[in-house]
Amino acid sequence: MAISDSGVITRRRLLNLARGAAQPVTLVSAPAGYGKTTLLRQWTPDAGPVIHLDPAEITDHWQLWQRVNEALSLSVVTVIIDDLHLLEHDRGSGPLRDALRRASARRHLVIATRSDPILALHEARLAGKVWEIRANELAFDEDETRRFLAANDAAVSPEQAYALWVHTEGWPAGLRLSTTPLARGPHTDEAFSTLLQGDTAVGSYLMGQALAYTADDLRRFLLQTSVSEFLDADLAEKLTGRSDSALLLERAHAQPGFLHRLPEGRWPYRYHPMFRALLLAELMGLAPGEVRRLSALAANWFASHGEHVRAASLAVQGQSWDVLAESILAGSCVALATGDQSWARSALARLPDSHLDGNLHVRLASILLMLGTGARREALGTAEAISMQPHPDATRLETQVVTFVEAWLAAERGETATAAGILESHPGRDSTWGSSAASRALRAARQQLHASCLFVEGAGAASVDAMLSESRSSGSDTYPTMQLGDLEIRAWAAVVAGDLQSARHQLDRAAALLDRRPDGGILDHSGTTSLAWRWLEMETGERGPAQLDHDADRRSESAFPQPISDALHTITDARIRLTRDSDWLGSALLLDDLAAANPNVRNWSAIITLWEMTRIEACLEAGQFSRALDLTMGPPSDDRGEPTSRQSYLWAWVMQRAALADRAGVFGMDPELLISNLPLESALLPGHSEALRVRVLLSAASLALRAEMPERASHYLRIALQSTEAHGWRRPYVEIAAAITPVLEAERRRITSYGEQVILLLTYLRHQPAYGGQLPDPLSVRELEILQYLPTPLDQRELCSALFISRNTLKTHLRSTYRKLGVQTRREAVLRAERLGML
Repeated sequence: MAISDSGVITRRRLLNLARGAAQPVTLVSAPAGYGKTTLLRQWTPDAGPVIHLDPAEITDHWQLWQRVNEALSLSVVTVIIDDLHLLEHDRGSGPLRDALRRASARRHLVIATRSDPILALHEARLAGKVWEIRANELAFDEDETRRFLAANDAAVSPEQAYALWVHTEGWPAGLRLSTTPLARGPHTDEAFSTLLQGDTAVGSYLMGQALAYTADDLRRFLLQTSVSEFLDADLAEKLTGRSDSALLLERAHAQPGFLHRLPEGRWPYRYHPMFRALLLAELMGLAPGEVRRLSALAANWFASHGEHVRAASLAVQGQSWDVLAESILAGSCVALATGDQSWARSALARLPDSHLDGNLHVRLASILLMLGTGARREALGTAEAISMQPHPDATRLETQVVTFVEAWLAAERGETATAAGILESHPGRDSTWGSSAASRALRAARQQLHASCLFVEGAGAASVDAMLSESRSSGSDTYPTMQLGDLEIRAWAAVVAGDLQSARHQLDRAAALLDRRPDGGILDHSGTTSLAWRWLEMETGERGPAQLDHDADRRSESAFPQPISDALHTITDARIRLTRDSDWLGSALLLDDLAAANPNVRNWSAIITLWEMTRIEACLEAGQFSRALDLTMGPPSDDRGEPTSRQSYLWAWVMQRAALADRAGVFGMDPELLISNLPLESALLPGHSEALRVRVLLSAASLALRAEMPERASHYLRIALQSTEAHGWRRPYVEIAAAITPVLEAERRRITSYGEQVILLLTYLRHQPAYGGQLPDPLSVRELEILQYLPTPLDQRELCSALFISRNTLKTHLRSTYRKLGVQTRREAVLRAERLGML
């Protein structure tokens, strides 16, 4: 782009575009001030003369067309007709149509106009003879705008230059006239804002040029509809009272520049921002009260169509405060799903104080905003007051929010079954739910709350997934914070079920989502996903992704009610103490304090599953088998008073561990009796924990080998290995490393498809300290394996045969084992190991 001393702008981009036209006819169509005439004057074709004709100079139209015909008689020529719109009565007639037919590759016809000669062009367009250059090509791009402002010494910042480009949409005349006040030296932000809203010079140009050829009825129509940036025929009729609004919109669009057509958008027409601002400024000068009345009408209309953002700005303009309050509630619903509350809080600040107190819209919005910031304690008081009051005159959205708030309140009290009942009695999938952004966002939030309650009540991963999938299939909106909450719930449902493969998949998706959105805001909504990764890490030994490897003590917004989130934090902390630090006492104290402080824990099926496993594991590490058995004897939950399947698994697990420890009354028991009624062959059965199933299988394999039933031991181990291959189990093997290692060694000598898996497990176990190791120097896996044989009557020769090692190797391991235990004899080693809970 070049600017001459006289101020003429030469844009090579446009000249190259025009010269590259291969069609016989070039149409340059744009409103006033887009530089059509300047472009045509700079037009220099590759060959032949250029003949410029302008109806403003040749007022005799017959003579004009005569000269066009004469020019098109030449063998090579470029004929340029400027301001064709001045031939208002002739442009659809024969002379123009004849000229278009005569145009050819060597007889180029160029037409510049403010409105298309639709009828005359129809035939040429169908024949593919027309190359069109319109306002979007003639408009300045962002870089051209900056260079133009700099060349005219306009004192603006880069941000102001961008704002001016957006406001004018690159309209050259608007930019040209804006440089006059901007070139006068430093100016305030307020002065720049005034310029954007309507400068006198720009306004005069618009009214004198752009509206000069606009009929009076269309001019009134444009003024009345300018209160709204977006339009359709229904809204235009509402504002103007004209039943022919659709036709007037098309007339306005046919006069390029005022309205843009948006074929893919919800609203088919949008005003040019600068033209709209200037039209609105003129209407404000003529009738300020009319602006308020029309703005209020438009605000109501947009609110009724679920467009709360557009409704809010118009409501402020029209001082329609009830509509603004309704829009704030709608925006708060969206903020609940997006996590971005800036718009709702900004709109709330614009509401007069007189409309803050006692307004149900505002009170409900304040609750939703408090939920989004984690101020749950403050939200509880307002929610309790609202839930205790009848609301007979509530709108549909208010009723839906009240139901959500009541369910949330019950869930925050730990009454998840009650919360689920409230949501089920007012389903989110019936016909009363609208299609607005607020309705979709609120529905997503309530379905997520419902899914979290179903998870807590033990509905299972399939039911949870179905609830969340139903919510997401109801609309096309995707909210990253809601997606993260969904993945959090799904991951924990999989962890409780022992489906580590699915849990890993959900957590990988959460990490990928955080990676795509590196801003800290979404991390504040990661909830307990990092804890789920810790749980997965404890069971598999694998490290989680860096995106979720943040401080577990950092509390972020969770998809779970606060009591559930707190319980998950406590139980995970207890299990970390147990598995990482072997602090069984600290783990037990944490879990007992949780159960004492919140009796609801025992009613939350999913939470009590994690609690019982961790608490029993602490007892087993401490050697407190009687206490562990007591924990398995919870109240029966079926109608016949029989133990639940979970209790049966827990009982079998504890008894097996007691048998492996040679506890009195259990040693020598037939291992088959402990598991005869358990469905061990089937993985991931509803209501069964895969984590418990694998532990029972491994214990059964260890007991079977001790009972000299190697085939049964191999059978149980292979079932466990099948699950291990899918889920990556490691912790269940570590818990009974000494007992399961001989089983793995025996399996390694078999020819099976699990050979590689067995080798990996043995390698992993050799790098682990002794389970329950309270020794300064823990026993190795091989030493633990030998230790298990010391209470038996086998002599050293028989031990070497059973372990497939030499006599010297056995003596070396025994000396090391005695040294680490601090004993001198085999009997002392057995007694010391029993006291430590290693036997």
